[in-house]
Amino acid sequence: MPIPLGVLAVAGAGAGPVVAGNAYEWLETQVLGTAVASISFSNLNTNYGSTYQHLQIRMVARSDEVGSGNLRDLRIRTNGDTAGNYAAHVLRGDGAAVSSNAASSQTSVATAMALFPRPDNGTNQYGAAIIDFLDAFETTKYKTIRVLGGAKPTGEDQIFLGSGLWQNSNALTSITLFANSGNLAVDSRFSLYGLRSA
Repeated sequence: MPIPLGVLAVAGAGAGPVVAGNAYEWLETQVLGTAVASISFSNLNTNYGSTYQHLQIRMVARSDEVGSGNLRDLRIRTNGDTAGNYAAHVLRGDGAAVSSNAASSQTSVATAMALFPRPDNGTNQYGAAIIDFLDAFETTKYKTIRVLGGAKPTGEDQIFLGSGLWQNSNALTSITLFANSGNLAVDSRFSLYGLRSA
């Protein structure tokens, strides 16, 4: 089944999933009223494992940290695993040059994926990303993560495509997102979607 990447339709304000044929369905949203170190979506297999094949997070976020450098990156952990079971690749462009990097044996998907600006980069500047968790509940393969996103803080445009791997075949029970430095700032928004099994 083809996987629609980056579907931008937003679910209505009502509770529960919105069914739209072969499209991602909105499941839940977290909007931060205070700055926090991390956010998690929990009980995933219990709540969604029998219905959905793939999960997706659509986020708009920023860091609350003031300091050197323009950008902070978002990191991903699954099922609370803090061991060195993650790997990632990222391809990044800024309009003038392209760069890439890779990392393995990491304690999270820990590359410059899902970049977002610090508050001293300017008022109301956020980064955005779409994060796909493919075959989230399949128990015969490692979990693959795909990220498309970008940010436009003052003086440093970024767009990126990344992939991550969690070297574990367990069904996803939780996803945790956290900044590599500082906290996730007020008004950052994270929405979880699901694509139904065939």
